[in-house]
Amino acid sequence: MAFLQDQFQVSELYTNIAKRDPHLQDPNFPQWLNFGYWKEETTYNGACAALARKLAEVAELKAGDHLLDVGFGFAEQDLLWVRENNVSSIIGLNTTELQVEIAQERVAKAGLSDRIKLQVGSATQIPFHENSFDKLTALECAFHFDTREDFFAEAFRVLQPGGRLAIADCLPRVGREINFWLRVNSKKMCIPFPNQYDRHTYVEKLKKHGFVNIQALSISEYVWPAMVHYFAQISQGISKHDLVIDLQKDNPGLEAWSRNRGWFMAFDDYLLFSAEKPKLN
Repeated sequence: MAFLQDQFQVSELYTNIAKRDPHLQDPNFPQWLNFGYWKEETTYNGACAALARKLAEVAELKAGDHLLDVGFGFAEQDLLWVRENNVSSIIGLNTTELQVEIAQERVAKAGLSDRIKLQVGSATQIPFHENSFDKLTALECAFHFDTREDFFAEAFRVLQPGGRLAIADCLPRVGREINFWLRVNSKKMCIPFPNQYDRHTYVEKLKKHGFVNIQALSISEYVWPAMVHYFAQISQGISKHDLVIDLQKDNPGLEAWSRNRGWFMAFDDYLLFSAEKPKLN
């Protein structure tokens, strides 16, 4: 019942977020839903696409890959990866039915339904046989999984030997106290409390589940300062499609996030992780 309860809460959270967007059904408006990578970008859609490209680099996506993408949102990254990285096929799993339905429509309108297959499903109970995929991605969603460790185990199972896991994830920064208030804020964000650990523990848990060649790349400096501006502009009624953020001209720094909204949202570190399933001898 705990799994079903958390699954419902996450689905409800993202359904409510989606319904607030007046452009939800308009194919001319991208439906990105992540914090973005703002090193050079100044618009929300541009930053979100840049983050997807960074994850593609970490995943080493290329022609011929058969990819499983979990927690795909509205599948904007999947469309990008097929178009820009020429990924051969993508299967997507997502627990939010509204997102799946709209993403399927967008993929169909793009003429890519033969290469991108999207369905309702859980990243902690992946409905595929072992050794099924070359690559597996999770773009800013694994903190919701109940639990993230269960996802690690499932990812290892369904990846082929030599297969690669790539995750863009949010977590508490090193040194943050894992306390009662973090537990309270985690609940508000639909983050299972067992997922609240820092980057060092994250790497150890990947090792525990059999992964090797683990890399962790912090991109916090190009994410959280921009989010200070993002939420300030959103609170003024500016649409995410219209806001402009330029960290080159105005960078409030990481602490401006960590001391305020980062504390309430229960994460203030952002990393790109990659790991491999060992090859057969």
